[in-house]
Amino acid sequence: MIGKGLESLIPKKEQNKEASREPAKDFIFWIEIDKIKPNPLQPRKEFDEQELSSLSESIKKYGLLQPIIANKVEMRTPSGGMVAEYQIIAGERRWRASKKAGLRQIPVIIKERSNQEKLEMALIENVQRKDLNAVDKAKAFERLRSEFGLLDREIAQMVGASREAVVNTLRILSLSEEIKNALRGEKISEGHARALLGVKDERERKNLFDEILKNNYSVREVEKKAKSNKSIKIDKTIINKEFLEKKLKELFGYNRIKLEKKRDKIQFVADFESEEEIKGWIKKIMHR
Repeated sequence: MIGKGLESLIPKKEQNKEASREPAKDFIFWIEIDKIKPNPLQPRKEFDEQELSSLSESIKKYGLLQPIIANKVEMRTPSGGMVAEYQIIAGERRWRASKKAGLRQIPVIIKERSNQEKLEMALIENVQRKDLNAVDKAKAFERLRSEFGLLDREIAQMVGASREAVVNTLRILSLSEEIKNALRGEKISEGHARALLGVKDERERKNLFDEILKNNYSVREVEKKAKSNKSIKIDKTIINKEFLEKKLKELFGYNRIKLEKKRDKIQFVADFESEEEIKGWIKKIMHR
């Protein structure tokens, strides 16, 4: 059912007739686009300008086919009067493209929603379209958890994901700003970011991150390197495993040496293909 705006609602008599026939339908109002404002709780912070331009051209040609959803907010003016503003709950991308297309009014469904509901609806809209970057998604999850007290499993149910997926997404917030910015800018994927989380030492993680950008590593390659480059703690000193193995190979003059961490112990492993090879290696060490 379409109205011309909140200021000129359908007459009550007609409203009652329509409501009795179609009680479940939402009213659609044509609202001046300048009275509509972005959702301050919108988890998505960046919008692709090329996509907006493409959508804007479509709107110019066919109009805005799907109404946005907004929440009415009344504010007091300096003179003491009241003015209405409409905060977007879902459809900010369509609103931005409509402004770009030069529309003066757009169709809006008015919904009264709490801050938590506004955040949830904006988050769900973006997640369902699969274009919300992992950092902004993690921040939205964290806000639902810290501000509104939602449990990880409740967030998972809300967005149609597993609890493990929600926990893994939240872990992304512990990465450095440089890595998070690269994730936002699609220089690395969420898979790369999760693999980097496996490297606990910040310096090692930064080095591996630089290698990803330089060599265009796949997620699988990063996972392998993250596993092999783990640090070893000896007497409160953190040593890069790869570096330590290299030094041991130089010291013992043998290349098939590796260190393995088993629970609280560190094992020194040297692989030999035969007894003769072992004897030759021992003889070489003994005569140094």
